[in-house]
Amino acid sequence: MRSPLLCLLLSLVLLSQQGRSESAPTSPPEVVLPAEIGFITPADVQRHLVEHLDTQIIDVRTEEERRLRGSILNSLNIDHFHGQRKLDALAKLDKSKPSIVYCAIGGRAKLVALEMHQMGFKNILLLKGGFNARTATGQAVAK
Repeated sequence: MRSPLLCLLLSLVLLSQQGRSESAPTSPPEVVLPAEIGFITPADVQRHLVEHLDTQIIDVRTEEERRLRGSILNSLNIDHFHGQRKLDALAKLDKSKPSIVYCAIGGRAKLVALEMHQMGFKNILLLKGGFNARTATGQAVAK
C-alpha cells in the first residue's frame, strides 16, 4: 500500500512542476563598471560644476522625460534609446573633459557610461540615484 501511495505523491509533485519556467527577472542585470567610472551625489553636482567649468552634463533620458520632468541646466540630451545616433553624438564630445551622466534612476546612465569608457572618455561621473534623486533633494531643475 505504501508503494502505490508514494508513487501517486511523486507523480503529483512531478506534474505540478511541469510547465513551470524560471521566473522572469524583475530588474535589469547588474552592470559591472570599471573603477575609472565614478559617482557624484546630487548635493555635490553644483560644487563640481563651479570647480570644473568645462564639465559636460549628459542626460540620457528621452526628450519626453526631459519635457515632463525638466533637466539639469545646460545638459545635453543624448537619448540612450537612439542607438547609432547616440554613439555619433557621444563621438563629437571632448573625451578629455569631465562628464556627468544621468538618467531617471541610474540604469541607462550606467550603460552609456560604460560605452563612453570604451570610447576613451577619461573622467566619467554617474549621478548617484539619477535625476529623481536630484529632484528629491530639492536641487534646481531647468524646464
